[in-house]
Amino acid sequence: MQWTAVPTSDAGLPMFEAPIHEHPVRAILALTALRPEGEPRASWRIRLPATASIRQAARMRTRSRLTVSHWRGDIDTAARVAGEITDNAAKHGQPFSDGCVILRLTVLEVGELLVQVDDADPCFPNFAPLNVGSLETLTGLGFAHRLGAKLDWHMLLEDGSPVGKTVQALLPGTWTEAA
Repeated sequence: MQWTAVPTSDAGLPMFEAPIHEHPVRAILALTALRPEGEPRASWRIRLPATASIRQAARMRTRSRLTVSHWRGDIDTAARVAGEITDNAAKHGQPFSDGCVILRLTVLEVGELLVQVDDADPCFPNFAPLNVGSLETLTGLGFAHRLGAKLDWHMLLEDGSPVGKTVQALLPGTWTEAA
């Protein structure tokens, strides 16, 4: 069988097609990159109602998405961290006008997991002690920190005005890094 190159791709990539006389079914093969370099391996955005069951909902959604994507890190720990951060946003932050907070999960190129939760309260008083581990409680962000999450936050801006904040946790991409 002989293949011939056909210049068709907008990106300048060659496309190939089988000779027509060999079979009535034609196939076209386009060569494209699977994922652009520097792009996250996987990314999800979930709106969760800021209710008493948000912790459980965040854990279930996180666990299912990371399992399906075959993330190599500690899925149970990631689900617990996502649950704690979303619960913290529902209890101590402020939901958006639709009554929800936003959970975002991003598997980075290096395999690390970035868990981010957005809420409508742009303030986060007394965040600094979380990074040095001085909290005595094992709930909320203190618990996420004790599980090994690197915590940070930043203000969300829209047209230069504060509209909320993002609290984020970075988790290692493999079991050995988490240990």
